[in-house]
Amino acid sequence: MEENSSNFEIVLPDGTVYKPNKAETENTHTIQGYTPDGKPKKMKFSTKTACERCGECCRRDTPVILKDDIGLLTEGIISEKDIYTIREGEKMRSSIDGDTYYSSMELIKIRPIFGSFTCLFYDPKEGCTIYEHRPTVCKQYECWSQNITITGLEKRRLTRTDLFDRIELIKEAIKKHEENCSLSKFNDLVDELKKGKEENVDKIAEMILYDSSLRDWMKEKLSLSEEVLPLLFGRTLFEITPFYGLIIEKEGENFIIKVMQEEEE
Repeated sequence: MEENSSNFEIVLPDGTVYKPNKAETENTHTIQGYTPDGKPKKMKFSTKTACERCGECCRRDTPVILKDDIGLLTEGIISEKDIYTIREGEKMRSSIDGDTYYSSMELIKIRPIFGSFTCLFYDPKEGCTIYEHRPTVCKQYECWSQNITITGLEKRRLTRTDLFDRIELIKEAIKKHEENCSLSKFNDLVDELKKGKEENVDKIAEMILYDSSLRDWMKEKLSLSEEVLPLLFGRTLFEITPFYGLIIEKEGENFIIKVMQEEEE
């Protein structure tokens, strides 16, 4: 095997052959270019090896909160208003390719800026506003090496049980919500409705009403802010229905549920 077998040759339009040596290719990507007077020149592009606070990951999606991050909550760096729950079985849209998928587990994440996937703590001028105290997954994310997998997520993730297991009223309210607004049941009802089972409209409406009523009751009972409810109960059923291809209109106390027409490919 030749010593410089990893080297390559670039043949330019004028027939000139450029072959970089090993030293030139060790830490940079090198390409041949031209000076203003038409002479060949070399341009070097540095290889990224650490976070440069470009904000790409901040704009792509918001981080999952792990048990390791509990200190960020107890110290007030991240508040209960800054995070929300994605429930197991919840239908979501990918920030990468736009496809929809069902969450395989409950996750607590930082809220995005409304109408985007961008993290709440991202500022276009400053970048991450809590950079020195950012969540674990942000610290471990390496965009330069495509290290984007969170290992052991199921065991490491923070859950509502971790946060509220000792607060009996909230714990019981979450349990009742899961029983009456189960996403597994909701998913089945929507699928059956799309196949023509129209009686499911009433069942879906009942679930949406219960979801809304329980949130109102919790606000009154514990004087909670509206911004805390997405952490306790996730996003409202009314809010996530568009992901299921449903249009819901409310007239007084009544709901009108319509199935969106799917576009033909």
